[in-house]
Amino acid sequence: MTTAERANRSDEDIRVEIQDRVLPAVPHVDTRLVRVAVDDGVVLIVGRVDWDSQAPVVGRLIAAVTGVREVRNRLRCTWDDVTRFPWHPRLPHRPKWNH
Repeated sequence: MTTAERANRSDEDIRVEIQDRVLPAVPHVDTRLVRVAVDDGVVLIVGRVDWDSQAPVVGRLIAAVTGVREVRNRLRCTWDDVTRFPWHPRLPHRPKWNH
């Protein structure tokens, strides 16, 4: 795809690709509660994922989509595995999400 074709890609095409192809393919992340909106190539991500460390992974995968100029990641998380007590014994064990 040429630079001109990327620039001419519609916001709706970008949204559909992200919602239907990218989000369901994120490994080990439940993205059923994630929604996106696209305006002039700027993607707003809202919703919820399980772990704090999953939100940047989702954002990076969306940023790689052709036609995306910027990602505004507003995902909320159920479990904080980044800043608050990641060693706590009552937190469920989970795989590392650093992709």
